Amino acid sequence: MKYISFKFLLITILVTTFSCSSDGEDGMDGTNGIDGVNGTDGTDNGFGYLVFSGDITNEEAIALAAETAGKNTHTLLIKNTTNLTSIELPEITTLVNLEVIGNENLQRLSLPNLESAFEEVNIRSNKTLEIIDLAKLDGSFGSFSIIDNTVLTTINFTNLNTLTGLRIEEVPLLESLNLQNIQNIDFLTLQSLQNLTSINAASLETIDFLRVRNNEKLTTIDFPKLSTSERIDITSNPGLETVNLTALTSSNTYNSNSVFDEEDDSEVSLISNSSLTTINLSALTNFGDISIRNNENLTSLNTDAIISAGRISFSANPKVQTISFPNMTSCNGAFISENQQLTSIVFSNVTQSTRSIQFSQNPVLTSIDFSKLNSSDGISISGNEELINIDFSALENNEGSLSMGTNPKLSIISFPNLKTSESSFSIANNDLLSEISFPMLALVGDQRRSNFNIENNPLINELTFPTLQKIELGGLTISNNSALTSISFPLLTSVGNDITSDLRIRNNNLVKNISFPSLITVNSIRTIDISENALETLDFSSLSTLLFLNIVSTVLLTQVNLSSIQQFSRLDLNSPGRLSTSVINNIITRLVNITPAITQKRISITGVASDQALLDIETLRTNNNTVSIRE
Repeated sequence: MKYISFKFLLITILVTTFSCSSDGEDGMDGTNGIDGVNGTDGTDNGFGYLVFSGDITNEEAIALAAETAGKNTHTLLIKNTTNLTSIELPEITTLVNLEVIGNENLQRLSLPNLESAFEEVNIRSNKTLEIIDLAKLDGSFGSFSIIDNTVLTTINFTNLNTLTGLRIEEVPLLESLNLQNIQNIDFLTLQSLQNLTSINAASLETIDFLRVRNNEKLTTIDFPKLSTSERIDITSNPGLETVNLTALTSSNTYNSNSVFDEEDDSEVSLISNSSLTTINLSALTNFGDISIRNNENLTSLNTDAIISAGRISFSANPKVQTISFPNMTSCNGAFISENQQLTSIVFSNVTQSTRSIQFSQNPVLTSIDFSKLNSSDGISISGNEELINIDFSALENNEGSLSMGTNPKLSIISFPNLKTSESSFSIANNDLLSEISFPMLALVGDQRRSNFNIENNPLINELTFPTLQKIELGGLTISNNSALTSISFPLLTSVGNDITSDLRIRNNNLVKNISFPSLITVNSIRTIDISENALETLDFSSLSTLLFLNIVSTVLLTQVNLSSIQQFSRLDLNSPGRLSTSVINNIITRLVNITPAITQKRISITGVASDQALLDIETLRTNNNTVSIRE
């Protein structure tokens, strides 16, 4: 006999290894059994470990199995054989571990009486394996992997009813998978099964993690009893047309009472399934993040039952016309972009969102309904060419940025109840925007950088923020709003805090009046730069402290109120339209009466000064200030 057998005692485990070679020697007789042969003990209980490797043949494997396999056999390793083409081991009924790896010519694996596997089943990288027969296997309690078996066509475990987890990957010739008796499973991964057309999981009720990826011919995923899952990933199945998860109601771990828990990682992902037309989640009520992206032919999406969810991500689904969540009351944000036929977005009952809401590049989107939302973590709406209506009428607190940009048909931006917006604030590049209304807004910026920008909105006529008191941690820019005639921030007391920035109002060609009557401080603002063609009046009557003020207008400035100015480095009032004599008198009078007297300041003015103003200018120069005045 051309094999070598080894036997040793380790507690109660017996180990045997079989390997054949052309120059091997017969094994030695056993030493423990009365009639022992080659390391056996003369009973039918079998060895604990069976290892087949090297160039063992079918006949030798059958003989060895008959001598050594039995009830005590808990580990079976068939690895790196070169001559073995078929192996059948009817003696084995239970195993702890089964590994069948790297066998060059193995075509058939049969364990017809195996009923249970307790730890690991790993069948991997067997180039010629065609059939796996585990007909009586009813329970697998550890990991179960069938990977990289390129000619495998048949897996027989139809009796399987208890399964901890299953991975089948890179088995390109497998056409069907029968898991009809499985009710509960921790994970199921089906990946790179190019000829898989059907999955029978009719009894499946719960699964922690389902992954179905890169299966070219799979047309339908239908798990009619699946009610709970923690994560579902269905990605890049080019032939997939329908996903029916009609019984799915919630995540295993999802708690609708703590919908805003950032640690909840439950997720449904349906991504890049190019033939997918229908997604039915008709019973889904509570879940984590939901990602539906890059499904070229998706037309039907049923999510009407959802009450609470994590983040909703819906992008690049070019045929979907409406996204509706009529019963949803809470979510952790939404990202909806690049949906070519999407016309409306309805989140009409959502009251809270703890992550940002973003809508971008939806070319025919006309309306967005968040009419009951009262708190959010950021809102961005940009690049929606047909958008005409947004409803955030109940929103009171926005803990992130607010950005409305490049929505060319949006005419009104109104947030009637918004009180705080804690990061950057931007309204820009909206061609038809004629009204901006924030009647309750008191604070922009708190813990985050919060630049305040209103730019390139050519139809805005009047800009007023009647209740805004602070813009913290940033600057303010209002520019290139060509129809704007007046700017008013009557209650704004401070701009900026610890981050150096600027206050700029420029190139709003029709602006005549700019009013900041309550502005006292501009912390870390390097420059107040106001450059307008038609500016006539400017009110900074409470402003006491600044670094550099530059004012430019092409018409006569009849009012520039700096009556509270105290600390500054430079005033540049060289306006081409000049300052009126009364304006110059008021400014110089204020400067010469500051106590203690100012020194080392730079002041330049264009306009005609009165005799008294000229005398006061000499006093300022005497106190070591640089003052220039020209007519």
